[in-house]
Amino acid sequence: MKDNRKNYQGQHILAQGVLSDTDTWTTGINNNVLVFGPTGAGKTRHYVKPNILNAHESMIISDTKGSLYEELRPALMKKGYRVLNIDFTDLSSGFGYNPLDYIRYNEQTDSYSEQDILTLADCLVESRRSNDPFWDLAAKQYLEVLIGYVLEALPEEEHDLRYVVKAFNMMKTDTFKDMMRELQVMKPNSTTWLRFKAMEDNTKADRTDACIRAILAANLDSLVFDEALALYGKLNRVKFEDLGRKKTAVFLTVSDTDRSLDRLANAFITQALQALCRSADKDYPDHRLDIPVRFYLDDFATNVTIPDFDRIISVIRSREIYVSVVLQSITQLTSLYGDACAKTILNNCDQMLYLGGQDLETAGLVSEKSNKSLYTILSMPLDDAFLFIRGQEPRLVHKYEVSEQASETETVSKTVHRDQTERPYDYFEDEPFL
Repeated sequence: MKDNRKNYQGQHILAQGVLSDTDTWTTGINNNVLVFGPTGAGKTRHYVKPNILNAHESMIISDTKGSLYEELRPALMKKGYRVLNIDFTDLSSGFGYNPLDYIRYNEQTDSYSEQDILTLADCLVESRRSNDPFWDLAAKQYLEVLIGYVLEALPEEEHDLRYVVKAFNMMKTDTFKDMMRELQVMKPNSTTWLRFKAMEDNTKADRTDACIRAILAANLDSLVFDEALALYGKLNRVKFEDLGRKKTAVFLTVSDTDRSLDRLANAFITQALQALCRSADKDYPDHRLDIPVRFYLDDFATNVTIPDFDRIISVIRSREIYVSVVLQSITQLTSLYGDACAKTILNNCDQMLYLGGQDLETAGLVSEKSNKSLYTILSMPLDDAFLFIRGQEPRLVHKYEVSEQASETETVSKTVHRDQTERPYDYFEDEPFL
């Protein structure tokens, strides 16, 4: 079996003079990193950018400011990276992405993966976390029928969201019922037909059916304007599996002010995680990608709510897939995923970097983990950060700084070292770490 351990042996920048080895075979910890810091704390400057420049792995990078691609592309290309951009703020530029590309087809059974259809519908229909989940679940069921029909009944060149919406616009007509009956004749064992029959119970109640379709229409409207349709049909589209074979950086430009395409970003990241996990299991004898892949989920809570992320983050380590979850506060995480799932996400990040802030819940978590007073955490100097690594004592560190006198790529390689000592901090002398 081919030995690819050299591809896993790199170093990840956590703070000035503090690196973490990425060879999990040796360290025994995962490479998932959780970064907390409010606006202006330097999450991108002190953590994201230095690590992209120092990278040895493939990357998918959420770029909420839209500047990282242009700024870092030349340096990455010099290092031999293939650099791609998916721009959800300007869909006419960059590479294409069609969510239906990642629904698996089984030639033996002549069927499409039900699991993949369910996942995509879950990504595209916003969960409103109301006390009555019926409406969201029903809207997802309607969408599952539409996606299934497009895949099973239409030619491959029409397998995209444009035709899903065309089918949706016909849903209330007798023609749509005729289309479904034809599908039953063509494919008697079609699960799409079975879903349609279950859905018909709702369509018999006009008011209920109208409400469900209104919810689904609101979720689909932002995904089918002209630029979005062009995105799905571009010839150059991302192949997630290629990231595990060749060093690639995919910059996902998303807006932190226009939330209309959040669900498409959800689908992109979710399908990337799942496709890479499947590739590791299917294409590699040891179930580890040849080239590790790291997801930089900057401003994570602002733009994406990945279905089942608490379970996904628990299983990616063995496949050489890592995530860096970058947040403003713990409150963001719990508001999107709920308390139990948020704790699972926290517990599956063996490294946590706290860059300061005024959020009391986040500061309270750091206070408890470091055995320091809440006042001490809230009054931490702006240039400092708290670092937590599983199996090590908490430490106060300096935020990483790139020298302005040299190019960033040269500076990272020269100034990073393995020294994990830190300077003394007088105001901590009366509060020894556990």
